[in-house]
Amino acid sequence: MFKLMITVTVILQLLLQTECLYVGDSCLTDGELGICTPLLQCGPIIDEVRRAGNPIPPHMRMKLQKLTCGYQFNDPMVCCVSASSTEPTERPSTQNFIIGSDSDNVEPYTRATPGNQNEPIGVETHPNLGLLPIQCGNIDSDRLIGGTRTQLFEMPWMVLLSYESARGSQLNCGGTLINEWYILTAAHCVAFLGNRLQLNGVILGEHDIRQDPDCEMSDDTEFCAPKIENVSIAEVVAHPGYTRQSLVDDVALIRLAKPANFTLPSMKALCLPITKKLQLETLQGQNANVAGWGVTEEGLQSPVLQSVELPIMSTEECTKAYRGSIQVKETQLCAGGVKGKDSCAGDSGGPLMFPGSYGKYGVRYVQRGIVSFGLKMCGLGGYPGVYTNIAYYMKWILDNMHS
Repeated sequence: MFKLMITVTVILQLLLQTECLYVGDSCLTDGELGICTPLLQCGPIIDEVRRAGNPIPPHMRMKLQKLTCGYQFNDPMVCCVSASSTEPTERPSTQNFIIGSDSDNVEPYTRATPGNQNEPIGVETHPNLGLLPIQCGNIDSDRLIGGTRTQLFEMPWMVLLSYESARGSQLNCGGTLINEWYILTAAHCVAFLGNRLQLNGVILGEHDIRQDPDCEMSDDTEFCAPKIENVSIAEVVAHPGYTRQSLVDDVALIRLAKPANFTLPSMKALCLPITKKLQLETLQGQNANVAGWGVTEEGLQSPVLQSVELPIMSTEECTKAYRGSIQVKETQLCAGGVKGKDSCAGDSGGPLMFPGSYGKYGVRYVQRGIVSFGLKMCGLGGYPGVYTNIAYYMKWILDNMHS
């Protein structure tokens, strides 16, 4: 057995063309969903290799090459379809966030109360509603957005979460400014991080991570944004319903140590569905926008904020697309399934946006979802991304904000 393990490891190291997946990430092989698992923990593959004999025949080499999905340290990983017996240490199916393999069971819950899981709760009379600015979600651009880089100041509510790790500083998640003090993001971006990542700040006013300040040309004139601001974190509130094994309640709030400067064109709030009409609006069949600095079709993380237009589908269609491997809840939204267009690694916690009426303030961008999970192989036709449906969490959001 020892000799067999060494042989398989050597072959995979020679053949591997990694997609940079991590333990517990979802993967797809021959149309079947699996979990990226260390080779020696995937019983079905080890059994098949043993039966194939030594030296490993060409057909087995080709199969191993097809199944490879990355490394955990120096150990090769494969897309393990029957991964239930491997007991992976990571939450399967999370698409966009690198989660440490050892959990510290971080539970940063403060004043958290479960949201209603049956229908959205009207918040028009909520005592904290006044904390959300009415001047929000301004639509400056009327151009069609579909997988293109955004313009400077086009989405000034977008922020990046900064983490410290053994590999240095990382920008693994996004979020949105919903007022001067609060960032809305995904719970998996702040909870159960393990001992490999430490959330240490929020970057405001970012557009192109390669330069500061950000500048662009318009009519032969250069326009520059104010310099970015790195702001420390005063408080983190994750929904108590979220766990590493759960795919629901993936929502969290971050309170900044100092307020964002809304007098700057690079820092503004995004609107939320504060009325019952917005909360109950039928979005199925509409095209919504998702934005972030995630992985592009070239397989590299984008240095410039990107936005892509994706069709929203019903929860029934979404569950069917995943062949029953997940059960999409009414508290979630699905969008995508279009080849080459998707949210992806690095987009976690970012917004799914669709315009809505904000009364006398006109039509504004309204955040309808938070990037939650999907296939790690982003943009694979037929497999939509799954988002937290904010309409069901408005009361929870307001309950956990303070002035």
